Amino acid sequence: MALQKAITLDNGIIVKYHRIVNTNILVNNSITIEVGSYIDATQRNKEKQNTNDEVNIFINTTFIDMPYKESITIEEAYDYLKTLDMFKDATDV
Repeated sequence: MALQKAITLDNGIIVKYHRIVNTNILVNNSITIEVGSYIDATQRNKEKQNTNDEVNIFINTTFIDMPYKESITIEEAYDYLKTLDMFKDATDV
């Protein structure tokens, strides 16, 4: 599961493929979602297929806090991301 949306970073690079890398729950406090953004799905696939540590793929990492709840599914995390301006109108891939 991932999101697709063209986002231009401050450095001018356009990333189009966004996946949740990690969610971190700080009990009774907050949830942080780590999003990895790639130039496109092809670059993500190169990363997945890499069998050694030598991979030259641009990944932009963003940490997003969301309101606390006791547990969260990956689907709920993606749904939350789509409520943010950054990922507004993103499509599921």
